[in-house]
Amino acid sequence: MFDSMGAARLTPATDEASPDAAPATRRYIRGSGLLLAGRLISVGLNFLVQVLTVRYLTKEDYGAFAYALGVAALGANVVLLGLAKTIPRLVPIYRERKDEARAFGSIVVAIGTIGGLGLLLVAALFLGQAFVAEHARLGPKSISLLVILIAMAPTDAFDNLLQQLASVFCSARTIFVRRHVVGPGLRLVAVAAAVAGGGDVQTLALGYVAGGLVGVSLYMVVLARTWRRQGLLQYLRPGRVVLPVREVFGFAIPLLSTEVSLALRGSVVLIMLEYFRGTESVAAFRAVLSVASLNTIVFDAFAFMFVPLASRMYAREDFGGIGHLYWVTSLWIAILTMPIFVITCLMAPTITVVLFGERYADAAVLLAILSVGYYLNSALGFNATTLRVHGRLRLIVIGDVVTSVFAIVGGIVLINMFGAVGAAVGTTLTLVLQNVVSHVGLWLGRTGIRLFAWSYVRIYLLIAVLTTSIALCQWLLGPPAPVVAAMGGALCLVVIRASRHSLDPRTVCPELLQIPLLRHLLA
Repeated sequence: MFDSMGAARLTPATDEASPDAAPATRRYIRGSGLLLAGRLISVGLNFLVQVLTVRYLTKEDYGAFAYALGVAALGANVVLLGLAKTIPRLVPIYRERKDEARAFGSIVVAIGTIGGLGLLLVAALFLGQAFVAEHARLGPKSISLLVILIAMAPTDAFDNLLQQLASVFCSARTIFVRRHVVGPGLRLVAVAAAVAGGGDVQTLALGYVAGGLVGVSLYMVVLARTWRRQGLLQYLRPGRVVLPVREVFGFAIPLLSTEVSLALRGSVVLIMLEYFRGTESVAAFRAVLSVASLNTIVFDAFAFMFVPLASRMYAREDFGGIGHLYWVTSLWIAILTMPIFVITCLMAPTITVVLFGERYADAAVLLAILSVGYYLNSALGFNATTLRVHGRLRLIVIGDVVTSVFAIVGGIVLINMFGAVGAAVGTTLTLVLQNVVSHVGLWLGRTGIRLFAWSYVRIYLLIAVLTTSIALCQWLLGPPAPVVAAMGGALCLVVIRASRHSLDPRTVCPELLQIPLLRHLLA
């Protein structure tokens, strides 16, 4: 049934979900609903941090700070080596087989790898900072911030891995507190301390590093207590652990292409902007990127528990259940994200000035373009993630290579020609291409997921038509912001009403029907 790497041998897949699929999907939606509430809290805190930082720092200082954070994020993706996507797939499969020794052995392999690569990266930049400054065209402030914030690379990598482990072993409530309250709260404390104390940008950078270290320590304490309570700490003893090195790296290394592809959407774009256009272009792009990425709030909340659940279904060969989970989840994400898309895209000029001031008014067009890309990325669901659950690594690598080449070549051409606008267009096109390739891969990979499920696709077409109509009206007539907001609200209500059968709230989340407005729309 399974080969040595945990992938099932090909068996005919059907579109029919197993009897357990609907209850599992319902539990998943409810658990993700709690994490969505937490995600809203964390986004609010992180957004406050972003706005305070942009308004407190000069545009040049913020550009240098954003550049250093971008490089650190790229370093975190490299240090992770695909392990944050590998571990939440392999560990549930090992545990489903009652093989706790290999489950914890894979965790040990991941932690050791991230720690070793992280130390090498920090040491290399510290010793070679003069070389980097010369060849990357960095000023003294940018390189000094980079030397400080590069410590965020291994810290964020560990934080990412521990988050994924928490999704496997801990309750949604535990994840809620640590990920969505404590984590962003630490960064808010760092920024507030810097502002209150009149600190400079270096002080803020040191606060970020300190907050990251505290957050990782708290995750380790939470996991240790959970393992002790579940009687699992015994499997961390040297004599009990089996290190599945071949299985872990056999799955993780191909996924490094995915990490690189993700980095190209943000970090590498910032590096190219700094190189070709300077620090102020970086500041404008990075400021609105955080607003556009609000379109991933629901996606991220649902993603956290998707891989463990889908992996357990995969271990039981419930391919129909995975297909049902995929389409229902995609539609819920698309519907719940619509209000954010209306605000960040259709109301971009107003939102940009309100949040960041007149200095960033020209960045409104960047926000609108980026919001389209991030909304489409969320609304099309977990296509690449589902490929990973099915073990279709070759298709994943092909898709990542195609989109990475496009991102690099397109980024160089577009940024050279149009600056930050070109960076926004390139990022959006890369997101669209990545999702198209991944979704076609679901069909080519014989995962049992249909290329087009009309009951769901018709909702996406309705969203596209209504959104385009409002955008054309805004461009031709220039209505005031309250009118645009009213049209956007009407769009959301129409789409919710039209999708009530496909969402199936009575089965998936009947609690929503207790809310009067939603009961009327969804009944």
